Amino acid sequence: MSAMVRPLVNRPVGFPRGGLKLMPLGGVLTIDNVCKKLEASNPSVCSHGWKSILHGRDLLIGNFGKALGNGCTTRIWKDSWISLDQQFKRYGPIPEAALDLTVSDLLTTDMNWNKNRNEELLPNLSTQIQCLRPGHPETEDIFIWQPLPSSVYSARSGYCAAVSQKQTSCSTQTFDWIRDVWKQECSPQMKVFLWSIIQKALPLGENLQSKGVRSEAVCIKCKEQETAIHTFFICPFAREVWDKVPLKNVVHIATGDNIKEVIAAFRTACCLPPTGISRTILPWIVWSLWTARNLHIFENKVLSAEEVATNGLSLAREWINAQGTVQRVREEIPRSIKSKTPQANPLLVSTCRSDAAWDKSSKRAGLAWSITGGTLRIDRQGSLTENHVSSPIVAEALALRSGLITAVELEIPRIRIFSDNSTLIRAINFDMQTKEIFGIIRDIHRISSAFIEISFHHLSLDLIKDVDQIAKRTLRGPNV
Repeated sequence: MSAMVRPLVNRPVGFPRGGLKLMPLGGVLTIDNVCKKLEASNPSVCSHGWKSILHGRDLLIGNFGKALGNGCTTRIWKDSWISLDQQFKRYGPIPEAALDLTVSDLLTTDMNWNKNRNEELLPNLSTQIQCLRPGHPETEDIFIWQPLPSSVYSARSGYCAAVSQKQTSCSTQTFDWIRDVWKQECSPQMKVFLWSIIQKALPLGENLQSKGVRSEAVCIKCKEQETAIHTFFICPFAREVWDKVPLKNVVHIATGDNIKEVIAAFRTACCLPPTGISRTILPWIVWSLWTARNLHIFENKVLSAEEVATNGLSLAREWINAQGTVQRVREEIPRSIKSKTPQANPLLVSTCRSDAAWDKSSKRAGLAWSITGGTLRIDRQGSLTENHVSSPIVAEALALRSGLITAVELEIPRIRIFSDNSTLIRAINFDMQTKEIFGIIRDIHRISSAFIEISFHHLSLDLIKDVDQIAKRTLRGPNV
């Protein structure tokens, strides 16, 4: 029987913590095999199912990236590894002798960048590469999903990426489902109502006739053809309603406009004070027009333009005020966990506090840490300057790792680590995949095995000010 390979995926498409996991059945599956599967050609004749698979494959390839561990499985020219947020591959002539090189060939034995080698092969990208932080020699590279900071694929982000990709290919189409409908600051009912208008799901005359339902298809107000554009914007009654709405900027609408174009045109339309409505007013006014239209048809009750406009403004104001009430209630809920000064421990547990200061223009960072208590007779402090640091969280991770290495050198058996960066602490404690610091987090986990007892905690900046001052002084010092 021929060997079979079955992918085991912890998450929707295969971006579990720790990378893409695959199980071979009767054979061995390597990263190279995975890459070959992703590079399968699209035959001229194939089944609908295979075409669908290839379509999803193309979406993944367009958003796949690699986070570096030891660099052994990341190809310099074919993989996107220089940027963690978007596809970035080096174009141009490639030296024949360097065609099959991996990123590990750009590193020294102590996992630092070989500056001469980088400038020889990638002269224009050498500075950017220096800001990347590889991991320990035993840490493997992983695939990452570039659109999300967590690098973990989700069905929602995959859908958004597909929609964005489609809209990019159709540059003339300005309407955005996510931005113009589903992320509108209004109630879920209003979002579904907008969706119904666009999808022609409302029982307007034009929509009924297109489905074979006999209808006069005329507007109840002016006897013109009843379309979505006419009912909500072009009809003289609708125009009168909109004239009663105190919009900051007038939205010009033509008879031939598409409903999607009109909705997109209302993105920047907001009400003037003192209406108390700082968010979109479009869904509420079209809903008020729709209810007024139904009252006229089914109950023979006619509302004035002023009443319709007032109803729409009132509905919007009530919903916005309700959101403010919910927010105030949430803010008043006391936090169950607050940062506290570390207390003395009968097991003589040492404490390590770390912090970093980062300069955006020079990409330099000052790292500092302080180790106290436990088996130490004398408190220890340390600091150093790091160049080519790409962001504050990388600086914070480097500072924590440096403090941890110092604690290992001091042969401390039990320790508690504190940092004021909650994102870093969550990434360590919950093994959350964070693209920028993937290699550093793996190093911290590896170093942690040297302790009998270790824990990582978040501490407010007020309780770490002394270490913060050391980090800032270190950053201001000479660049060595």
